[in-house]
Amino acid sequence: MTLSGVVYGQGTRAIILSNEGDNDSGRWLPVAQRLALQGYLVLTFNYRDQGNSLDQLAVHSLADLRTAIAFMRARNASRLVLIGASLGALDTVKVASVEKFDAIVVISAPIGFQEVQLQDSELRKISVPKLFVTSEDNQPFTHDTLHMFDTTPDPKEKLVYPGTMHGISLFDSASGANLLPSLLQFLQRYVPVS
Repeated sequence: MTLSGVVYGQGTRAIILSNEGDNDSGRWLPVAQRLALQGYLVLTFNYRDQGNSLDQLAVHSLADLRTAIAFMRARNASRLVLIGASLGALDTVKVASVEKFDAIVVISAPIGFQEVQLQDSELRKISVPKLFVTSEDNQPFTHDTLHMFDTTPDPKEKLVYPGTMHGISLFDSASGANLLPSLLQFLQRYVPVS
């Protein structure tokens, strides 16, 4: 079964955007387009259809992220950033605990879902620059995302917005209006395109 996705932009500084559990990569479109305009090579993708079963979604989404990483590395990406929302953020952190990337961005992440669970020992291994994003009242995601921030080593940054917005919706909310500019600043600091 083939992984389907869309590549935006060009260059050697690559970004992979991982979906929430709704598996709607189209929600990343405004973010992907803006990142591409800034000079990044960006991939959005859909987790492979597993017969509409949620039973193994976390395991399959993790495997699909690894496939997306291999695809971008095969395109000669010299630097690679993972950005994930909710389930995609959990997968991002899980993969970053065993593989080296140039930076990761974690938006509204759970500490675990189904068979994919994070341990503090894994979090302590992630030494790359990290940006953690959540809203104040999006439990249990707020607690989990802030726990990841507290447990991982420097360098790290966090953004906490008012309200209950979750995942990709934070880019659309009035309170999160500065999320995209803040994300771009983070990327320019750690993975500049020029």
